[in-house]
Amino acid sequence: MNTEGAFQNVKVQSTHQRIEWIDVAKGLGIIAVVLGHFYPRNTTFYESLYWWHMPLFFMIGGFFVKPTTLPTLRDYLRRRFWPMFKQYFGYGVGLILLNFVVEQRTPAFTLDYLRRLVYGGTELNGYLSVFWFMTVYAFSSLLFSLLRGYMPKVWQEAVLMAGLFWLGFSYPNAEAALGFPIPGNLDLVLVALPYMFVGWWLFHYARQVVTKPWFMVVAVGLFAVLFTAQSRGQIDFLLYMKSHHLTDPLLAGWAPVIICGGLFAGAKIVSGTFAGNWLDRIGRSTLPIMYGHKAVGYVLEKFGDPNILVLVIAGVTIPLFLAYAGRCVRERWQGGGLYAFN
Repeated sequence: MNTEGAFQNVKVQSTHQRIEWIDVAKGLGIIAVVLGHFYPRNTTFYESLYWWHMPLFFMIGGFFVKPTTLPTLRDYLRRRFWPMFKQYFGYGVGLILLNFVVEQRTPAFTLDYLRRLVYGGTELNGYLSVFWFMTVYAFSSLLFSLLRGYMPKVWQEAVLMAGLFWLGFSYPNAEAALGFPIPGNLDLVLVALPYMFVGWWLFHYARQVVTKPWFMVVAVGLFAVLFTAQSRGQIDFLLYMKSHHLTDPLLAGWAPVIICGGLFAGAKIVSGTFAGNWLDRIGRSTLPIMYGHKAVGYVLEKFGDPNILVLVIAGVTIPLFLAYAGRCVRERWQGGGLYAFN
């Protein structure tokens, strides 16, 4: 891999072994996602969650991206791309059927929900409102892999990413610009792809820096300053990616990076502790939690008015339990034995 300038001096070799602090960071991130979907809107805390939890997953998604070229594209699509869409439609159809039963929908509504699942993006709400993330993530990963294959010089990638990021902030949203929403919210690739590139760069060239305890102190200080300024109306920093409500490209370009870097440092500190082990377990099952937590919330609301703590705990643990139970059944079915769950 060709690198130039300052990028050469701080390169850190990656590893194929699973790195626990990454799963801990993902665990913290998915809890923040669940909290953000149940927390009261139009509060500074709510706004501050969106400064970093979606960028976090795109950054982590860039950690292990490998170059792909046209000769290897078919293999990439088979191993990485299509499985994401199998999960997308598998979870989607299952949740639409659950919606049909729980919400007592009409067949016409359910068929239209299936149509909207195919279109994706902002067409999806309710049980499927988070599904935009997977289409944007899948296409961002594909494009970044191709970019790494055909543009190996890091400085060239950085310049391109800066241009894409600026373009992503240059219009209010696709429907306002074009008159219709882009399928799958794919115009958000303009914003997600640069975050993925930054994550790749941090992991391979600055990992030793952003995982130091002092970096966490810097990140916490920055977050506190931004939080205070936002609460006082001194800044207007919104990073709602799905709705494309993006207000400050300069802040969005560096603040989430520093905040996420501090979270990586914190994740490394707690790795191996009791809390870290639970976050690691949660971080290994972020996908079912991402897909399922909104449905859990809607179902619980049928039985009363649960408080936010109940919604967050249930939104994390119920999909987590179902994922482990499903894995146990699958491994038992495939010959994994009675104790496959362990």
